[in-house]
Amino acid sequence: MYSEFDIYAYLVSRSDTVFFEDHEEEAADQLNEMLHYIAAEIEPDDTLEQLEEVVRRTLYEWVENPVLLELDSDEMRAYIIEQLAEVRQQDNNDDD
Repeated sequence: MYSEFDIYAYLVSRSDTVFFEDHEEEAADQLNEMLHYIAAEIEPDDTLEQLEEVVRRTLYEWVENPVLLELDSDEMRAYIIEQLAEVRQQDNNDDD
């Protein structure tokens, strides 16, 4: 269950975002904001595996698409909600 999920283990610092040349601090702040949205959107039935998958997807997308720096808070939250929904749906489909 999600009780084992510790968002603080995934938070990043400026040194983790050096690939965002000249935008390291902004990238770290926004990525951490998105990670906090994951924690805020947890549902009781979420598993640790589901939450870790959303973290992986988020980190991958953030590294691969620097344009994400242009998202505002509402857009970042919507992205996380969408990712959580996809992972939950995928798990439901796998259970069928």
